[in-house]
Amino acid sequence: HAGTNTPAAINGQRIRLIGRVSMDMLAADLTNAPDAKEGDSVELWGRTVGVDEVAACAGTISYELMTGITGRVPRQYR
Repeated sequence: HAGTNTPAAINGQRIRLIGRVSMDMLAADLTNAPDAKEGDSVELWGRTVGVDEVAACAGTISYELMTGITGRVPRQYR
């Protein structure tokens, strides 16, 4: 449900999503991250972008986003 202007981050730089999520792929505007390259870490929510901010852009609540993460998404616990 995340559409254009939903925030994300790459290498600690805030970016915005463009278009809509298609299956498990999305597109991002990298204007604010000119050094971004293939293989860089992308944050959909976390330290740089709050889950509540993403939920508001997606028209839902953070609880729904957090519980909707499927088992095929790798987890990193720190």
